[in-house]
Amino acid sequence: MQPPEGERFYLAGQFREVDPPVRLAYTFVWEEPDEDDVETLVVLSFGDRGESTEVALTQGPFKTEARRALHRDGWTDSFDKLERLISRQA
Repeated sequence: MQPPEGERFYLAGQFREVDPPVRLAYTFVWEEPDEDDVETLVVLSFGDRGESTEVALTQGPFKTEARRALHRDGWTDSFDKLERLISRQA
């Protein structure tokens, strides 16, 4: 991954469940982790809502509130960008 204004950083994980089109689960761990990082499980669930898709996300557990906030902010930014992209294409 690479933020718009920053250096690249790396992560790793393994798929734990792939159930198209309703669920995707995988582990997530930073390469060269911070001392407060632990491997987490990310679960994305997709619900058909007719003309749209509902996406539910869970991730955890986190060792500290600061690490949880870092991931929450990253996911929020990613979903905001996805929403803008989809809106432009509609």
